[in-house]
Amino acid sequence: MNSTPSPTTMPDFASMPLVELDDDTTATLDFAPAVPSRRTHRNPTPTPATPAPATGSQQRFTDWKIVTELRSLVSDALSKEDRLGQPIEDQKAQSISLITHLIDDQERDRINEGLPRWTGEERRALNQAVLEAVFGFGRLQPLLDDDTIENIELYGHEKVIVQRTGHQFEEVAPIADSDEELLSMLAHYAHQANRNFDPAHPNLELSLGSTARLEATGWVVPKPIATIRIHRLIDITLNDLVELDLMPVELADFLRAAVRAKKSMMVAGDRGAGKTTLLRALINEIDAAEKIGTIESIYELHLELLGAGRHPRLVQWEAVPGSSEKDAAGRPIGEITMDYWAQRSFRHNLDRLIVGELLGTEVIAMFEAMQTGAGSMSTVHAKSAAAVPERIVTLARKDGRVTEDFARRQVAENIDLAIYVGVVPLGERDPWTGVAPRGRRITNVTTYSPGEDGRVASTQLWEYSNGQIREQLAAPFADDLIPHLAKKTPRSQS
Repeated sequence: MNSTPSPTTMPDFASMPLVELDDDTTATLDFAPAVPSRRTHRNPTPTPATPAPATGSQQRFTDWKIVTELRSLVSDALSKEDRLGQPIEDQKAQSISLITHLIDDQERDRINEGLPRWTGEERRALNQAVLEAVFGFGRLQPLLDDDTIENIELYGHEKVIVQRTGHQFEEVAPIADSDEELLSMLAHYAHQANRNFDPAHPNLELSLGSTARLEATGWVVPKPIATIRIHRLIDITLNDLVELDLMPVELADFLRAAVRAKKSMMVAGDRGAGKTTLLRALINEIDAAEKIGTIESIYELHLELLGAGRHPRLVQWEAVPGSSEKDAAGRPIGEITMDYWAQRSFRHNLDRLIVGELLGTEVIAMFEAMQTGAGSMSTVHAKSAAAVPERIVTLARKDGRVTEDFARRQVAENIDLAIYVGVVPLGERDPWTGVAPRGRRITNVTTYSPGEDGRVASTQLWEYSNGQIREQLAAPFADDLIPHLAKKTPRSQS
């Protein structure tokens, strides 16, 4: 299997010694710190540092055509010399030596063309840029390191729009000089993750490091497009979300008790509303002794980053897209679906099954897990709280064996709580821009039960109005929560 260095394990560039850059200078890569966090909530694994813009003695190499060319040469050489199966440290050491020789070749070409030699500082900057491009994310890295950015949108090579905290959008400098370079960059990321991105495989979904998810399409659209979702809050608690105004402390106490009482929960909301972040906070309330299984289309929860003591009995599964070739049944060869993992999970004696996001027929296995009363959790896209039951029914109907009545009955009988997260206006519109400040809030907590004519009866327990969410009714399982309402672990109190 191809074991080329994955972006999820970025090397420590700062520790890589470089060979002599000129007659009397030997240098090491000098990386400036990443952009400091503007929050108190920590990410358990700091994002690898990248160089700051050139100031004083620091310099960043900006001839990206040369960087891209050298990156391709280094990657090809590692592959041809069968270095990809070797330890990452060996690959890095080989790359450092190789890059130095390639820079020498480039410099000889420059001299032959009458161009000046690079200075020692320029060579250091070029070495650094190529290493970033081979083992990291190159020109994209500064955006990934910017703590204020939540989403990155690429519309061809010339337009990059970022969404910052507070739902503010801004166009920033391009990260590629042509569409071809952008496609090459994305294909390089795919190769690092043992995925394909080429005309035969025009769609790409993968993780970029431990906090970002990329979705890209090329060749079958006028310009390559990509969307990168960045999860800044990995190690997060319900109390942290109270501090961020996602919910009041009373609702946090209610949800904490529901998790510990093993109530099955569905976190719903629109794209980018904070569903995965809330799911992580709910998972953090699960007792460390419980065995947890997670199923995701692309790893996003990253519970393994929270330390071995947090969830020591953790099993993680990720879907595999398969190749472009089909088997006799018409399925991609090598494909492993979320539904497949969901069915296999029942043989692992799990205390909880968590599906990162319901996308299709795996919802049936989710229903089976919820029938055991084990407090399973998942997220789902829905345009409103009222639309959640029908959205889940629609996903279940993708399995041709499932009837609408069966799907509705499963929703009514097995989902104890549906928590809806929305992005709401927080004040008056600015008279100059016409834009109102917006923020993420839990806007609805609902429980379901069987209704008339086979329908799903919804009961709103908490409802958002006039800028606040308040409890409307006691949950029908309120007695189950009583032993847990006054029980807080030291972590919950932090």
